[in-house]
Amino acid sequence: MSVSLSRNEFNMVDPLERVEQALEEGGWQAERDEEGTIQAVAETRWGDLGALFAYRPEPAAIHFSMTLDVKPQTARRAQIAELIMMANERLWLGHFDYWADEGVIIFRYTFPMMDRDEPTLGEVRSTMAAAVSAVERFIPAFNFLIWAGKSPRDAIDAVMFETHGEA
Repeated sequence: MSVSLSRNEFNMVDPLERVEQALEEGGWQAERDEEGTIQAVAETRWGDLGALFAYRPEPAAIHFSMTLDVKPQTARRAQIAELIMMANERLWLGHFDYWADEGVIIFRYTFPMMDRDEPTLGEVRSTMAAAVSAVERFIPAFNFLIWAGKSPRDAIDAVMFETHGEA
């Protein structure tokens, strides 16, 4: 059985138009660059973060990423990878990656587009919300590891601590 990844049989609708609609409704500043990629700004409690939406026709998919504003140290690469693995175990949608060549930690998600022209508005909005939620929860863990020298376990435990009720 052969699976074709071609979209030739579908109308070529701009799949990023729905993304632009979700960004506008969500209040994210955004603009397209000359390659058609959407550059956006996500407001989080840790500051504004850069986000990107890019369409790729083969295989048809929309890639979303948000770059965390932390400065990972190459010397701590193994600990960063361990912390990312621990954080990813706790995510329902999307995941974190460490791009060593660029020296950045990102949140990523890919919308498969096979057999359809565009994502739903709900998909895009859910992904935006999941990204902001994940980043807001885990940036402190990355900072504990990178700047405070904590172990990955101590860093993840610190951000997973939740209080209930009032003191």
